[in-house]
Amino acid sequence: MRKIVILILCGLTLIGSGCGVQSGRVQTGNLEDNLPVIVSLGTRNEVVSIMSGYQGPIYTVTTKDGRILGKQLTEQELQVKLPNIYNFLKTSYADDEKCNAIWAGG
Repeated sequence: MRKIVILILCGLTLIGSGCGVQSGRVQTGNLEDNLPVIVSLGTRNEVVSIMSGYQGPIYTVTTKDGRILGKQLTEQELQVKLPNIYNFLKTSYADDEKCNAIWAGG
C-alpha cells in the first residue's frame, strides 16, 4: 500500500511539472522583438521603424549611427517621449503614383 501511494505521488509530481511533455513551440526572447516591420522611414538624423503590434503600430526610433532613442513605443509613448518624431509622422504623407495610393501619418 505504501509503495502504491509513493508511486502515485511521484507520478502526479512528474505530470504536474510537465516532465516528458515536449512543446512544438520554442520561445526565444520577447515576443515584441519578432514583430513584422511595416515600414522604415528615415529623416536626416533618425530612422523610425513602424511595426505591426498586437494592439496597433509600435515604433522604434534610432539615430543614423545606431543609438536607440525609443524602442517599441506605442503611439502615446512616442508622442510623450519623442514629440518631434511624432509630429513628423503625423504630418507626413507618401504618394505612390504607380497605383494611386496615398498614405498619411494621421
